[in-house]
Amino acid sequence: MPVYKNLEYVRIVHPLPKYVERDIYGIPFVEVDSIDISDLNNGKWLINLDHAGSKDKYAYRKIVHGFSRDEVLMRQYNNPYRFLQKIGQYYAVTTLDFSMDDTFTEAQIIDATFRNRWSGAFLQANGKMVIPTVGWTTEEYFNITFSGLRNGGIFIISTIGTHGINNGQGFLAGYYELRSRFPDSKLICVGNAFPGMDSDVCYIPFEESFGSWDRYQDYWQPALFNWDCSVSKVAGGV
Repeated sequence: MPVYKNLEYVRIVHPLPKYVERDIYGIPFVEVDSIDISDLNNGKWLINLDHAGSKDKYAYRKIVHGFSRDEVLMRQYNNPYRFLQKIGQYYAVTTLDFSMDDTFTEAQIIDATFRNRWSGAFLQANGKMVIPTVGWTTEEYFNITFSGLRNGGIFIISTIGTHGINNGQGFLAGYYELRSRFPDSKLICVGNAFPGMDSDVCYIPFEESFGSWDRYQDYWQPALFNWDCSVSKVAGGV
């Protein structure tokens, strides 16, 4: 192997400390962090990765989520120390949600899941609190898409873009499997709930996690968005 400078070596090889445990296919585990979401959407907020920045004076109240376009996510993955600098001051951050769908091969699903979990393990190794973003495709790949996760923590999922696909049945199959495999974990869901989803999930509407506005500006009025803060107390206020 050629000799690389440190930053280039990390960008190309994506090493992790030896203490990081691995799951199937060498996918890293994201460990459980003590993250408080009892006041999510009522004192703590989700912020889109695109709008996170090192000069955000309210970063200590925000969780950066990794739902974005793959080209944006790949820039973070390929420049992990720049990514760390971008989100370093925030309360917590989610793993990067790389795309997967039913047309993906097994190799592509392994790759997307690896990059997702690697981003979390890297951030944890550098002192950040992390919430795993979890996505899935079909049942035959559940062992891959649910790898690298620990029971008892917090996961974040999204229904965005799933309602028009087979009436959401594929999404719900994975949702029920996730809850079965990790019964002691709490869920944050970005997007509208499907009938049959549980009431103990903390649901965050799309516009309250992807908008470019800042809730801490003087003109911020939650009523304009029909903002229901009560749902946040269900998941975290136990």
